[in-house]
Amino acid sequence: MKGKSLALASAAALASSAFVVAGVPGAAAGSVRPAGTTAAPTVSAPCGTGAAAPATYTHVALIMFENKPLKKIVANTTDAPYLNSLIKACSYSKNDLSLSTTSLTNYIALTSGYKGCKTADGNGVCTSELEITSNKDTTVWPQASKSIFELMGNDAVEWGESMTTNCQLKSSGDFVINHTPFQYYTRTQATLCKANARPFPANPADTLSAKFNLIIPNKPHIMHLVPNTTVNQRIQNGDNWAKTFIPQLLSSPEYQSGNTAILITWDEGNGSNFYVPLIVITPSTQAGGVSSVAYNHYSVLKGIQQMVGSASPLLGHAGDAGVSSIRDDAAFGLKP
Repeated sequence: MKGKSLALASAAALASSAFVVAGVPGAAAGSVRPAGTTAAPTVSAPCGTGAAAPATYTHVALIMFENKPLKKIVANTTDAPYLNSLIKACSYSKNDLSLSTTSLTNYIALTSGYKGCKTADGNGVCTSELEITSNKDTTVWPQASKSIFELMGNDAVEWGESMTTNCQLKSSGDFVINHTPFQYYTRTQATLCKANARPFPANPADTLSAKFNLIIPNKPHIMHLVPNTTVNQRIQNGDNWAKTFIPQLLSSPEYQSGNTAILITWDEGNGSNFYVPLIVITPSTQAGGVSSVAYNHYSVLKGIQQMVGSASPLLGHAGDAGVSSIRDDAAFGLKP
């Protein structure tokens, strides 16, 4: 199995080292850190080091999963033991809403601030919103608005597992086009997309190479519906992928520098439960933190823009009055 040796090593590390600090159930003896001291982050304790957050981040990664509400992931240690270890080691939101039951709608909202845009002015501000209602390809749902990829230029990269070419425009094999929003933006489809919508690199840590990195696992790894699998098996597929992939990010020089943030979320819950997990991983993030602040995908976009220093303008509804930013959350510890 690809990455088997790393997965086994990661599992061994989890078995031998507690993820959490004092005050959190399961904390290892001696895990109390004196006030005012700092410690280097590790794969088994990536958060709660006592470090201060940077004013802006050198690297932010947003890792996406699919179609699982909060209650199917958080505390489901049978099917998602690794992700729940991260939840305990770092912080998560229990009050984060997806915006649609259509996958593509949520990906576009997370990267443009709109649930769909038919026409826009010369600056990419949407003048006619049209909500996306199906998971069709780029010819059916071309997006006229400015995206975070355009705003940040070559500082933003989308990484698509099982993508065969840069800016692939059609689904094939385990690659699903409606999970990769970069390809839908008509303002950059022929330019930035061709350079910066890329297949996964050989080294997972290279997915932290840009300032903003949108990381999209392939169809089985993202917890998507795969024929002849149960919901539990799909969650297990994603958790096993994360157990192999994420430790390589946590052990990278980029994360160890203290200037990298890793965010993990799901595009949507289900038809009756829109609440999705949002896991925040940085050295300055509280270990065992739980946020109850009301967030949605626009809050995530707003926070990312602020974290990378590209908050002017805030895109679409991320700039609306009353939209909370995940950067301001005390548990997440994303700002100095």
